[in-house]
Amino acid sequence: MGKLGATMSQGSNASGLRRYNERVILTFLRKYRVASKSDLARATNLTPQAVTRIVDDLESAELVIREGRRLGGLGQPSILYTLNPAGAYSIGIKVGRRDLELILMDFTGKTLQSFTRQFEEPDPDYILGQIEILVPELQEPLSKSARSRIRGVGVAMPWFMGVWPSGLEMGQDLSGKWQRLNMSEEVARRVELPVYFENDGAAAAVAELQLGVGKDISDFLYVNIGAFIGGGLVLQGNLEPGVHGNAAELASMPVPHSRLKSITPPEGYFELLTRRASLLSLRKHLNSCGIEISHIGELPNYIDAARVQIQEWMDDCADALVHAFLSVISILDLKAIVIDASLPRFIVEELVAIVERRIKKLASKDIFIPEILVGDLGYQAVVVGGGILPFYSSFGADKTVLLKGSVPDRITR
Repeated sequence: MGKLGATMSQGSNASGLRRYNERVILTFLRKYRVASKSDLARATNLTPQAVTRIVDDLESAELVIREGRRLGGLGQPSILYTLNPAGAYSIGIKVGRRDLELILMDFTGKTLQSFTRQFEEPDPDYILGQIEILVPELQEPLSKSARSRIRGVGVAMPWFMGVWPSGLEMGQDLSGKWQRLNMSEEVARRVELPVYFENDGAAAAVAELQLGVGKDISDFLYVNIGAFIGGGLVLQGNLEPGVHGNAAELASMPVPHSRLKSITPPEGYFELLTRRASLLSLRKHLNSCGIEISHIGELPNYIDAARVQIQEWMDDCADALVHAFLSVISILDLKAIVIDASLPRFIVEELVAIVERRIKKLASKDIFIPEILVGDLGYQAVVVGGGILPFYSSFGADKTVLLKGSVPDRITR
């Protein structure tokens, strides 16, 4: 367990330091659920006196509550603290190419209510209309007092929804409609809460950091195989967005040509990763083999009939991922690569096993091979990532708060 706290340094200020250390303690409790003040002091490298002041203030603010005592050893039993589920709430929204998901989340990350809408094409007018209707409906289980503790709405969606060419889930007219739309402004007009935007893969990476493998690993590449492939980069326990907020986007990464007949050969020298490692490529391969499904959610009904074709796609997908990962780890020295997908769990686990075997076989001897892990959140990763965004902005242990007095705004696009 690393040392997470900070001490005063030149250029920082007392309020920023205090805010950062509060966030460190809240982040620790989110990952490990319960801890005593002594546990928090050891884990964060803060003095017991500082931890006592911070925890007492967080308890007064109703962000943490007591959860029993730990018996054993000498002296008084230790009081255990945990996040207060009712201390804050958020709303998460996933905007996908074939579906829209909304959840109401409590401060611990538990989903209290959810809505899903599926469609053949992602018409922004329909999506915005549903958001306007469903955001108030999500809040109905909460009292008036609880609603005042909603920290905001987090929207997770592809940055370039309308940029991909025709044939990839939308026609030119709809593509143009998305390119003319400022989605963040349109959502903000329709909801009376702060709105936080993030790339869908990066949002899912934040969810994995806060609620999944981030409990034990602070440096990893996160990969999410959805309609297209996306991802996020986590370094030293924080999302690394990059200069344009598009780090670890992955979809356009060049890889060798596919051997599947269902994938039309590209015009250039290389293939794009998303054309080999995506649910769209899986659906197209199944359709080309006579297994007609219109949405990947239908896949569980065809598992037995499609075993051979699914295996063919997994082999091709794994080869493309291995090529991409070998490029990544030649530049980034990572503890792990975390792979997740909107697929039945056993398929994700088998895909990860294939990637792990092949990357160990093919990696150069002078490269450290990261662990290849299955993500913890599965189908819910992106929408949960949306729900985490308001908490991550307000309470995440981001060191930028050491140098400025305001809440970091890098994910509030």
